[in-house]
Amino acid sequence: EIGARGEPFSGLVFDASLFQLEFENQIGNFALPGGLSTVANVGRAVHRGAELSASYNLLAGRHGSARTAPGAPRPALNFYANALLLEAKFKEGANRGRTPQYAPDHVVRTGLAFTRGSALKVALTGTLTADSFADDGNTASRFVPAHAVWDLTAEWRIPGTVVRVIGGLNNLLDEDYYSRIRNDGIDPAPGRNFYLGAALEF
Repeated sequence: EIGARGEPFSGLVFDASLFQLEFENQIGNFALPGGLSTVANVGRAVHRGAELSASYNLLAGRHGSARTAPGAPRPALNFYANALLLEAKFKEGANRGRTPQYAPDHVVRTGLAFTRGSALKVALTGTLTADSFADDGNTASRFVPAHAVWDLTAEWRIPGTVVRVIGGLNNLLDEDYYSRIRNDGIDPAPGRNFYLGAALEF
């Protein structure tokens, strides 16, 4: 793996790397009669790709505003994105030319996060995943479709206390998807759901 990280100007941070992984005898699932499977060595596989990420504070350079009192927490509105670009293939063995299980060719995570010191944080985050297969044989019944999931989270510290209120709305757009497949069928992901809680910090 080789990469670089930097901050070319105030507010922008980036990270980029290239990698290659080689498995001489990768372990994976091997299909058996009757819909069963077992774990076995399935062949030589090569995983190569890139990881890219960047974060930028959209409010950078605006902290001199009269709205921010001296010593008060400075607000930040960070836009971030990171991506995994992957090419994974079996080079030898019975699955030569096929893609290893659960190896989508890209996964992108992005979002916006507003913070005001440690008192307040609100974030909208998304994960966009390409299609993949749940087995090394790439059979049609083990195909996992591409999907995109968005979440909304918030944290607020009650002024003058050690109580922090936390809450969130997962799968904001109620995406109907699944990311894993078992021997007895798909493992559906939860639909839109929410949570609310509190934490004490000393």
